[in-house]
Amino acid sequence: MTIFRFALLCICCCVGVQAEEFRTWSTIGGGHFEAKLNAIGTTKITLENREGRQIDFPLADLKLSDQRYAREWQSAQASLASGALETPPVERSEFANKVYKDLVKSKGSRLASFDPEPSENPKYFAFYRSAAWCPPCRAFTPKLVDFYKKQKRKGAQFELVFISSDRSEDLMAEYMDEYDMEWPAFEFGKNKDIVSRNGSGIPNLIVTDTNGKKLLDSYDNSGSYIGPTKVMNELEDLLK
Repeated sequence: MTIFRFALLCICCCVGVQAEEFRTWSTIGGGHFEAKLNAIGTTKITLENREGRQIDFPLADLKLSDQRYAREWQSAQASLASGALETPPVERSEFANKVYKDLVKSKGSRLASFDPEPSENPKYFAFYRSAAWCPPCRAFTPKLVDFYKKQKRKGAQFELVFISSDRSEDLMAEYMDEYDMEWPAFEFGKNKDIVSRNGSGIPNLIVTDTNGKKLLDSYDNSGSYIGPTKVMNELEDLLK
């Protein structure tokens, strides 16, 4: 019996509990079921059906939108428990809020929803357009991985976001996992045009300030390709 069929049997519908506590969940396999969220762990969530029966369901088997809902629910519960709701969240720019809207992160061979810490408010954003099928990308990506880890250890005020040019979400997930990309990415197919480009080739690294003003591009203003290495080196200077 598949996980979804088992969950569907356990989380079937009946009467007697307030409807507003329940919602419809969707799996990556295309299934749907109704349940109430009671708890969330590292890899599983605890769901309850209308009869009060509980089941642990793999978080990674849910659609990304439902994974994000679960994480937001978890954050809200933690805030309520700690009294953190009394502390106003950091005020981000409109552009930063747009960047943080549809993010995922590598989790093994799959993608999981990603929500930044409430205090995250980077001074710079770097957007990396790349794909596993692109040999120059595969040559540059390890350098960018090392750069990112080094800068994050220093506490650098920037965030790197991957914009995939892969041919599918599965290939995107495999690429991120293979190269140990610790940075977040836009959901497959989303926000590809969040910043303007001087050229369409990859690998392409673009840097903006927190308001979305473009500072660095892998193409110069004439459209000539200068590559991501120069941009990475100039970003390092900005972060000093």
